[in-house]
Amino acid sequence: MRANVTIGNNVNVGAFAKFVTDTHAIASSERRAGQWTFPAITVGDGAFIGINVTILGGVNVGAGAVIAAGSLVTKDVEPNSMVGGVPAKKIKDLP
Repeated sequence: MRANVTIGNNVNVGAFAKFVTDTHAIASSERRAGQWTFPAITVGDGAFIGINVTILGGVNVGAGAVIAAGSLVTKDVEPNSMVGGVPAKKIKDLP
């Protein structure tokens, strides 16, 4: 887990999950890794993050959401929805 991560109440996180807020601008060919930034990640109450999930900076995971094992989350996840895959896509709405 990196800087700028906020996790709500009653969230379950599977083994080897990664919350990666480190990123950088693309710079000149002399050194491509430009200025570093740390966009926030927020996980809402009651969410379930599966085993070996990677969530990138700038993502909000809605309350009650489920992220399937092995997923790469690059975009916001709606509350009470299930996402999965690389990159993660919506699978279904949850009750």
